Formats: sequence, C-alpha cells, structure tokens
Amino acid sequence: MKCYFIEGAGLTCVLVDGLLGPQVTHEGIRLIGRVPSDLYHDMETYALEHDLGLQSSPGGDLFVEGFEIELGAQRAGDTAVTWALFFNTGTIAGTSWDIAPAEVWHHW
Repeated sequence: MKCYFIEGAGLTCVLVDGLLGPQVTHEGIRLIGRVPSDLYHDMETYALEHDLGLQSSPGGDLFVEGFEIELGAQRAGDTAVTWALFFNTGTIAGTSWDIAPAEVWHHW
C-alpha cells in the first residue's frame, strides 16, 4: 500500500496493490486481488440494488457513482487481479487522474 500527499492539501490518494494487499472492502464488496470481471459484476449488482449509476473511470474501468475509487488490473502470473486507488480530489482537482502521480497508472 502506498499513500500520496500533496503539499497544502494533505493525503490525497491511497493505492492498494492487487498482489500485496491489504484486502479491502467497500460497501461489502471485496476490491483487491480479484478477477476484474467478477468485481465488475459485483459492482453492477450493488448499483442496481441501491439504484445508483455506473461510471467509467478515465482509465476505462467501471465503478459505482459516488465511490471515490479508481479500479484497475495488474498481471498475476497467467491472470489479472484488481487493485484500487482511493482518492479525495477535494477542491484541488476534478478527477483522480489530476492528483495521482504517474506511477499509480503504471505500477503493475
């Protein structure tokens, strides 16, 4: 897990690796180390059950409206597993891509 800070704003992002963890859940959905399609299915089910919309992140991954989480996938041998970036753009940015360092998008 890596934490990212911006001077004057404080903690803005926390990256949780898909292989190293730790295991994290949000609203009862296990986020880390999963096959991406299984996670996306659970996110879609949650959105439908709670009458929430689904959005696509700037990276093209699916997330539930209102979740300040950027999801992605990384190689794990012959498969891919999910990682998550928790972020708070506050008043300093519009999206996670505006505040997270480039290494986040290339950490796998």
